[in-house]
Amino acid sequence: MAQIVLTRPLGQSMRLGELLAQQLPELKQIQLPLLSIVPNESPQDAKRLQELLPNIHLAVFVSPNAIECTMRLLKADWPTTVPIAVVGGGSVEALERRGITVDNGYQIYYPKEPENWDSEGLWAELKKVSVHWANQHILFLKGAGGRAWLSEQLLREGAQIHHLETYRRVPLSKDAPVWQLLKTVSPEETACLMTSSEGVRHMTDVLKEMQPWGQEWLNLATMICSHPRIAQTAKELGFKKVECCNAGDNQLVLASQRWIQQLK
Repeated sequence: MAQIVLTRPLGQSMRLGELLAQQLPELKQIQLPLLSIVPNESPQDAKRLQELLPNIHLAVFVSPNAIECTMRLLKADWPTTVPIAVVGGGSVEALERRGITVDNGYQIYYPKEPENWDSEGLWAELKKVSVHWANQHILFLKGAGGRAWLSEQLLREGAQIHHLETYRRVPLSKDAPVWQLLKTVSPEETACLMTSSEGVRHMTDVLKEMQPWGQEWLNLATMICSHPRIAQTAKELGFKKVECCNAGDNQLVLASQRWIQQLK
């Protein structure tokens, strides 16, 4: 029986799982939340956020997690006076759930096409908005660590960059029972939906400790990655069967359909 492994944090694969159940009901779904999201609840950071916002010209949310955790930290409505930039459709949906939409008076910038849902695509969009970033105060709302490429571009343009970590990621314990569940299924008939390079790295670390069956997963399981950068990470870390698709749930479902056809 073919399996699909959903690797997002718990609760964040619900829509994707529903779409897969509708389109590919023959697939068994396995939840492998490689990373858990722990919100920042520091009163000091909450105060800092409130103090920063009146002087911010643009707030960049790096992910849907950043949106949810920032709103928890802020404990207030987002001010319509602070424009927002996000990378892609998942973040736009997270904003909509909070009532943050263009129709409600907010300025929101994001790449319109799924193939451009990354930092490079957002930078291209922002350059359409303005070519003058000198002395503009830009706030990045993010997790601990993460890629700094976009902030580096704005810094080169003379912007004043502020960072606030609104959450941290905690890797799934190597003792979690779900790892032993993987041992019981055929990697040749399994695809893993990967939406995070950090998740790929953690999965690789665990599989390399789970010998001999972990090596079979590296050799035989298919990694369906939602960005070329994630796919490149998977290849570099030793996965032999790596495919790439555009970001977003619909694109992951289409890629899963292509994979299941190849199995038949």
